[in-house]
Amino acid sequence: MGVTALAKPAGKWCRHFSKADGCRIYEDRPGDCRVFNCLWLLTDALDEAWKPITAGFVLHSEQGGTRLIVECDATRPHDWRREPYQATLRKWAAAPGQEVLVFAGARGVRLGAETDSPVRRA
Repeated sequence: MGVTALAKPAGKWCRHFSKADGCRIYEDRPGDCRVFNCLWLLTDALDEAWKPITAGFVLHSEQGGTRLIVECDATRPHDWRREPYQATLRKWAAAPGQEVLVFAGARGVRLGAETDSPVRRA
């Protein structure tokens, strides 16, 4: 995800992020960052395996929760294909009225019950 206030483009690591410590400017982070909460923080049903640093991606939702976005770490763009992630994401994608989009930078894929289709970030 991009962060306008930090001139951080989507698909790139924030210059303030440390794999050891997390956000180095957490107390002074901009509003864009303050209002964002990944689903791992918001959903008790997601265990430690879904923590972004472990999973290799961040989950968030759009359109009132009917669209799930999987934002992959650019250095680990295929980690979502590992289990338990792929099976769970495909199960969610098969639910009526639900859409799951997986992005690595500008390119992505819409998960389908039978086939996946390519998508580009708008």
